[in-house]
Amino acid sequence: MKRTVSMSVILLLLLLFWMTPFVGCGGKEAEKKEEGAVEEEAVTEEEAEAEETAAGREAEEGAETDEDAEADEDAEAGPPPGYLYERQEIGSKTPLEYLQLVDVRWSDHGDYFRLVAELKRLDGSDTTQVPWCFADYSDDPTIEYGTEIQLYMRGIRREDVHVASLRAGTGVLTGDAVCLQVLMTMHGSVDGVEPVNLFVTTRTKRPFRLSYATAPMRIILDIWK
Repeated sequence: MKRTVSMSVILLLLLLFWMTPFVGCGGKEAEKKEEGAVEEEAVTEEEAEAEETAAGREAEEGAETDEDAEADEDAEAGPPPGYLYERQEIGSKTPLEYLQLVDVRWSDHGDYFRLVAELKRLDGSDTTQVPWCFADYSDDPTIEYGTEIQLYMRGIRREDVHVASLRAGTGVLTGDAVCLQVLMTMHGSVDGVEPVNLFVTTRTKRPFRLSYATAPMRIILDIWK
């Protein structure tokens, strides 16, 4: 009996000794699996961070592109063709007939300020004649500050000026932030005819455009703001 028990104990010890390496291997394999899972999680987090960084850079680049496009649009949104900083002329220097100035008006059109001088024949009918006119920055400004754009209209005698909105030599404030004042003068006789001069006072030099329209005849000065 004692021998049988001793043999059983010995066999049990041998069995345990034989199984110990396999148990250790299983533990090591489990540890390796856990370490691999941790490494995979770390790689996944790094990839996610890299993707977020790349997405952020793309968003920033897209924002910069949009800002550049807006800047280009602003640069391209300047005055239309015909607006200049230099002298412009229209009409004939030899008037076919005297005309009368019946109205001078002005208005704000957002991007530009418009001055309009309306002309008619002496009998009050419409004319198709465009008197000689020029627009330019005044060499002899009538003001002590800012600058002036002069609109010169030839072929209008003093007695043929019938404008309720202006009196010669007296400036009228426009209420505009850029084009501050309109002034009318009659001086500088050419061939016995005193031209009518309209002056628009501006804070700084701005490009302008001189044109005309018919029915009725209107001389138009647009100043880009």
